[in-house]
Parts: sequence; C-alpha cells; structure tokens
Amino acid sequence: MGNIEQDVIKSAGSWAEGLQKYQNQKKKILEGERNKPLYVTRHFKSREEAAVNPITQKFNDHGIEGTLQQMENAGLSRTLNRAFDKQLLREQHFDVITQAPKKGHIHEVPYQQRLKPPSLITANHVSYNIVSGKGLDEHHWAAPGKRPDRIMTPPRKEPFLTEVNKPRAFDILNNRYRAHHEERQKWEMDRKRKEIVDKYWEVRDFNPLACSYYDGEKEQYYQKRVQEMLLSQASNAIGKLPPTLAASESLMFDICTGVVKDPVRLQQKIEADRVSLENRASKIGAEDRMRVHGDVMENRDLTRKICRISHNRYTDVNERGFNILSNSEFDKEGHPPPAQTKARKSLWEFKQTIREDGGPPRTSMSSTMQSRLASGGILGAQGSQSDRGSDAGSRATSLSGARIRSGGFASRQAENRKVDNPY
Repeated sequence: MGNIEQDVIKSAGSWAEGLQKYQNQKKKILEGERNKPLYVTRHFKSREEAAVNPITQKFNDHGIEGTLQQMENAGLSRTLNRAFDKQLLREQHFDVITQAPKKGHIHEVPYQQRLKPPSLITANHVSYNIVSGKGLDEHHWAAPGKRPDRIMTPPRKEPFLTEVNKPRAFDILNNRYRAHHEERQKWEMDRKRKEIVDKYWEVRDFNPLACSYYDGEKEQYYQKRVQEMLLSQASNAIGKLPPTLAASESLMFDICTGVVKDPVRLQQKIEADRVSLENRASKIGAEDRMRVHGDVMENRDLTRKICRISHNRYTDVNERGFNILSNSEFDKEGHPPPAQTKARKSLWEFKQTIREDGGPPRTSMSSTMQSRLASGGILGAQGSQSDRGSDAGSRATSLSGARIRSGGFASRQAENRKVDNPY
C-alpha cells in the first residue's frame, strides 16, 4: 500500500476529512512534461500505400529508390559471378565450337585440364571414337596436343582351323578331291549302294509271285499264326453274335442230352458263377453279423436307460399302499406292474456274488453275440461254405470266429460290464 497510513481515517478530525486524505495518498503524481500520444489515422495509412508507384514499380521517395537501386546493382554482380563459377564447374572452360577459352571474372580459379573424360558418357574401353569411328589420335575430347598416341595394329594371327573355316577337301571347279580322289570316290559309291539296298529290303519283304516272305523265320511264324486263327475261328465267331445269345448256355452244352459243346467257355462260366456266389455269401454273412451286433447294442442301450432310473421310485410307490390319483388301496385294486429296475445290492451281497462267480463280473456280450449267430445258422452256413472249398468264405468265417473268441469288441468291455452289473 506504499506509505499510506492505516489509521488515516481514525486520526482525522471527521469522516469526510479522513476519506479525502486517503484518496490523496492513493494518487500518483507524475513529474515533468507529458507528450501527446500518436494517433494513427486513415490518412497516415493511405500515404504508406501510395509509397510505391504501381505503374513504374518505383518508390515515390527518391532517397529510398536510390538506396534500393544501389543494393540491387551490388547483388546482381555478386549473383552473376556465383552463377558463372557454377557454370564453369559443370561445363568446359572453352567453347566446344571455336575452341576459344571462356573469359571469367577476376576471382576465377585457373582451369587445369584433366587427362580423363569429363563424364561417363564419353568414357569407353575401345581405342577409337564410337561416333565417328576414327582413332583417338584423330577424334578425342582432349586438345590436339594432349590426345593419346596411335595404337599400333597387332600382327594378324594364323586362324585356328575348325570344321567351319578349314579349307575344303573338294575342288568345285574340276569336281575332284584334292587328295586320294579315286579311293574316296570308290568308298562313296559302295556306301551309296549299301544304303539303296537297305532301303529296298526295308519296305519289300514279301514275294508277290511265290506269295511268301523272303525271310524264312518270318514265313514260319506267319504259318503258325494262321493255324492258330483257324482253330479259334469258331470261338471268335461267337463274339460277333448279340450279347444275349453269345452268353447263353445253349451254345456251351445241349440242354436235352447234356453233351458239352464248348468246354472252355462252360468252365469259365461255372467259375464266374462260383466266384459271384462266394462274394454274395460273404456279404450275407457280414449283414447278419452287423444285424446281431446292432441287436446287442440296442439291448445294451435299453438296459442302460433302465439302470439310470432309481429303484427307489418303485419302492416308494409300493410302500405308500394306495394310488395318489384315485386314493384306492393296492390290496383291493391290485398292485402296480412289476418294476424293470433292479434293487441295488448291499456291499455284503455284492461281495458274495463275486465270491460265488469266482472272480470279478465279466461281460456276457461276446457269448450273447455268439449264441445269436449260432441260433441264426450263420456259423453253420459259413462252416459248410468252408467245406466246399471257398477260400473267401472260410477266411471271413475264421476271422469272425477269431474276433468272437478273442473278444473282438474288447474296447467296449468296460461299457458292457456296466450293462450286466450297473451297480
């Protein structure tokens, strides 16, 4: 608060006098003269806009215009010198047409010509100019006194003789070989005669006059094939008949007298029928086994469903003694149907059962399946089929019996054990 007294109002004689003293102490008295502030007007700003003439592009004030021109002249020379230096760094220091050196300014660095091409465009690895085809001693980018010397042409080497450039052995003017003309002529005639003979016998191996082959072995083979075709002519004629007639048994044997006409085809048909019968028999046995297995699985699932129901539900109803719907007593109306569930054995009864059986309870699924197969006559049919000599049927029968005896469904014994004794 400065030097303002805190009790100025209290020390004053009256309240108005105290307020007057307090206001005087708050005022700041500025000593000396005070200048009038500068007010920027629209006229002052319009004078600044008119400082440059838009037509001549110069300042209206001659002093400002002169100073600006001096600065531009000084910067122009400096800019031109710098641009000329950059030009000399990137171009030749002489005129490529007149070969006259370019004049620079007083600060120019003297140019020293390098003995290498100025760019990769003119650099190459040949001893001549690739544009004009002249040697580097005549046409080169360097000055005439600094061009490379002429390279001496090496002496021509003797050509290496090959199949392409070696001298011809035959003289085309006199049609004679240059060496060993008679011997080579005789050898060529013998080779040509042999080629003609080989080509003749290559396409002419049959004698049209004797109607036989020139080669004896070929003639014997032909006669043998003719005899075989004559013997099988009747059998081959059957293949030309319609399929129904060709496969009929009447062409194989006489159905009235039983005389066999074609024993070969008859045996083939009997063998085909036997194989077909064996295949069908094996399929029938497989179907019966699958049916029996499905019945066993269905009985097991039914037993499991019943075992899931608690036997206490039946005992609770019987112990109640009356029907909760009709309130009739069981002694008068009759008891409900017998339960399909089994009462859970006590621990002592379960132990006695194990002791009587001689061990833990075992599944009866395999025995049940075997008994059903025997009752259905499947095992007997397969056994008779094996006696008839059917390898496929006997193999299927032995495999089925082995699976039944060895417990082929051993992976499901744990589940079957729950069926026989779910508790």
